[in-house]
Parts: sequence; structure tokens; C-alpha cells
Amino acid sequence: MRKRTADAWLTWWQVLLLGLLTVGAYGLVVYGFSVFIGPIRDDTGWSMSALSGAFTLSSLAGGVGGAGTGWLLDRAGARPVLLGSLLSGSALLMAAASAPGELAFVLAWGAGGGFIGAGLFYNVTMALTARLYPAERVRAFSILTFVGGFAAVIYFPLAGLLVDLLPWRTAMRVLIVLLIVHVLPAAVLVKGGGAASGPGPGSAAPGEGGRGVRDALLSREVILMMAMFSLAAMAFAAIQVLHVPAMAAGGASLGVATAVASARGILSLPGRALMGPVVERFGVMKTLGLVYVLMAIGTLPLAAGGHVAMLLVFMVLTGLSFGTISPLHGLYAADVYGERRIGTLMGLQSLVVSLLSALGPVLLGLTVDASGGYGIAVVCMAAAFGAALLLLLLLGRSVKGPGARPA
Repeated sequence: MRKRTADAWLTWWQVLLLGLLTVGAYGLVVYGFSVFIGPIRDDTGWSMSALSGAFTLSSLAGGVGGAGTGWLLDRAGARPVLLGSLLSGSALLMAAASAPGELAFVLAWGAGGGFIGAGLFYNVTMALTARLYPAERVRAFSILTFVGGFAAVIYFPLAGLLVDLLPWRTAMRVLIVLLIVHVLPAAVLVKGGGAASGPGPGSAAPGEGGRGVRDALLSREVILMMAMFSLAAMAFAAIQVLHVPAMAAGGASLGVATAVASARGILSLPGRALMGPVVERFGVMKTLGLVYVLMAIGTLPLAAGGHVAMLLVFMVLTGLSFGTISPLHGLYAADVYGERRIGTLMGLQSLVVSLLSALGPVLLGLTVDASGGYGIAVVCMAAAFGAALLLLLLLGRSVKGPGARPA
């Protein structure tokens, strides 16, 4: 038993450290920040729009910066990207925790969160994992996203506990130190991950990197794939923002709505764990198509109001599915791009998809305002997953499980 554990660690230690990194990066910048908004506003009187703007700015900066970190990953490998993003991001987040005024906080948090998002989010760690485990890509992605899935499970309650016990500035500094603890082992110990030759639209002969990237981005396959990813990401982002108010508007109590949301988050963990065996049996394309179908069908019960049975259908179907969207998109993209320019291409993909996905909650919010209810908005979210499925069928790729293109 001990030998088996040691062998597993020797095989998977790098992706386990990258999963731990993911917990810290997403945990503070994405999940923990939402807990701080209320206490910060109560203590400082800063506007809700400014605090929300800090989160939006960090998301946009991360998307834009992702193109640069992907380029750097291809040329210099993992350590400069991971360590540089950690040092820059954590320093700016510390500055935000000490910001004397609203504008200083927004700019410091936006820039710090942007560095963390650009260099420590999945656009980098998936590209890195694809290079580190070319023969075991599916299992490695499953481990990465399963461990990373604990970000919300850990940071939501931890941030809530800390802001109850400590002033918000002190609580934020504690979580920034915890971010450093999560990220530093991978930033120091995970080596390599630079560009290697391999087939795919992003491959290029030496000296032709720019042309290879440009040709890949202009290829029909990549354009359709990015459109597919963007539709799914828009719908997913809208669901994440609107599912609790939609349940409450349908007659469910806020306690029931938040309980369903929490259980849905927990269900994402077994969903991520099951992804690997399903992909190995049926391939990436069929598994991704199944997830789009489950998300489309599972979203529709939100339009039925607060009926408990319908909410349970929503909770189970989307809970088991939504955590697999990012790793399945990563596996699909890794096969399409090949390995030579995967960092640059996944960084550019992250930029495009993140900008378009930010429109999802806005468009759905406008739909709710115009229609006076959530029914049409819910149908639109389900339709977006349906449209993504049609693009997947149009692409018609036979992407196998562990059989991503050989490096």
C-alpha cells in the first residue's frame, strides 16, 4: 500500500501541486472576494459598483494578460510564469488590503487579480499539464480539476469565518498568505513546460511561430471551436450569477436556494472524478456533447419556479456537469492545437472566451429586466448550450480519450 502511494506520488506530484495552486488562485480571487464585498462596503462606505468593478477589472486584466503569459510559457517554461505571477499578484493584492481609498483599492485589486488570473488560472495550468503528461492527459486533467474544485469548498466558508473574526483588511492579508502557501510549491518545484514540437494547427517550424499561431487562429476548426467554447462559457457564467435569484424569484426561500447552490457545488466534485473514466471509454467529443446536453436539460427546470422536484433536477444534472466543462474544453483544445504553441494559443483563447463570456450575465440580466421574469432568460441559457452542441457536431472531430495526438 505504501509503495503504491509512493509510486502514485512520483507519477502525479506535479499535477497535484498544480491542483493545489489552483485552489489558492481561484479560491481568493474568484470565490473569497465575493465574501469580502459586504464587509468592505460596511466598513468604508465604498460603492457596490466600485467593488464589483474591482472584480470585473481583475477578470478583464487576467484575460488580456493570459495572452502574454501563454507566450512566455511557450518560450521560458513554467517557473517564470508561475513565480512571476505569484510575486506580482500577491504584492498588488497586499497593496489592495492596505488601500486608503476606493480608487486605489479598485486599481490594486484589479491589477493583482489580473496577474493571478493571467498566470495561475487554467489557461496556464492546463497547457502546462498537457505538456507534462502527454500520454496520460485525460487522467492528469481529471486530477488537476478535481483538486482545483476544492477552491470554492474551502475558500467560501474560510473567508466567511475570517471576516467574522477579524477586520476585513487583516482577513484579506491572511488569505493572501494562504494563496502564497498554495502556489509556492508548484511555482518553485514544477519545471519545464516550454514549447515542444507536435502536430496540430498551432505547430510551426522553427522561426515560424508567429505564422503558426496566426494560421491556427484563422483556421475554420479553431474559429468554430472558440465559438463553441464562448457560447458554453456565456451560458455557464449567466447560470452561475442568476441561478440563486432565479430560484428565489420562483418562490423558493433564500435558504432553500442557497442550499441547492451549495449542494450543486459539492456535486461538481464527483462529476470531475467521473470525467476521466467516461472520457477514456467514450472519448472527449462524446463526453463534451453529453455535458452540453445535461447542462441544457438541467437548466430548464429553473423556469418552473420554486418547485422542489424541479430544483433537485437542476441541482443534480448541472451539479454533476458544470465542473467538467473547463477540463473537457482544455482536452479538446490541447488536441486541436498540438503542443508547440499550446501556451500562446490557450492564452489567446482565454482572452477571447473570457471577454465573450462576460457578456452572458449582462445579456441575461437585460432579458430579465425586459421580460419581467426569468423564464425567457433560462430558455436562452439552455439554447446557448444547444447551439454549442450543434457546433460540436459541425466540427465532427473524433477526439479519443487518452489518445490526444501524439507529441
